[in-house]
Amino acid sequence: MNKITMALLLGLLTLLYISCSSTKQEQSNSQQTMNEDDGYTFVATLFCSTDGPNSSSAHYYLKNPDGTLYLDIHNEENDLSRDPLLDGKIFVYYWNGLSYAFFCKRPEAGKPIEVRVGDEWKTLESSAHIQIDSTGKFLQQYYTYVPRGEEGERLPLDFYPSPKADPAKKITLIQDSFGRGFFIRDVQGEWMKIQGIDYNALPDSEEVIEEEEWAKVSKASEGNPIYWVRWREGRKILIYISEFVYKYSV
Repeated sequence: MNKITMALLLGLLTLLYISCSSTKQEQSNSQQTMNEDDGYTFVATLFCSTDGPNSSSAHYYLKNPDGTLYLDIHNEENDLSRDPLLDGKIFVYYWNGLSYAFFCKRPEAGKPIEVRVGDEWKTLESSAHIQIDSTGKFLQQYYTYVPRGEEGERLPLDFYPSPKADPAKKITLIQDSFGRGFFIRDVQGEWMKIQGIDYNALPDSEEVIEEEEWAKVSKASEGNPIYWVRWREGRKILIYISEFVYKYSV
């Protein structure tokens, strides 16, 4: 084999390697994008319209992918209508009758919002009464994580010092007499960063704790240990929905 033939062969092999590497990178990027927007990255919250005594009833038309109507969620005496089609299938169902919250895909201008109802996709037309937040922002702003369990029992999830399920670094926490509660500090994909609540900093009152008071408790809790828990695995939510406790309720 002469030098020219050898050079041509090496050149072809180099081009083939570059092409294969580029294809693999594109596939990897595509898979990463798909995983990042798997329908749990954002939350769409539907609010009951209370824009004055003469406001008309709000209607949210939840539709199937083929455009047929799945459910008309509407205002009934300043409460959102109840319906068993949603019970247990969406993230927040009938909290005080004032709001529903759906996991959803990133909204696109001029297009319906794709939301999860159980394992199915439905669509909602955009509305001024629908608020879109990242899942992390939504949980940090409105919720705490309060795991169930009796005193002395192991808490239901495994805790880790970083968002990685390393058996050698797994931490087991035990329920105490008061009941452990955690601030949600961050959400990264299937992982949630939490920090123990300093209950001694809570106001001694049975009234609703306001945002300013929660901010003080959050500040007082900053010295507590930080953990990571896996809150979902693919489509399966690993935390009971009832363990996400709304901050602004008694």
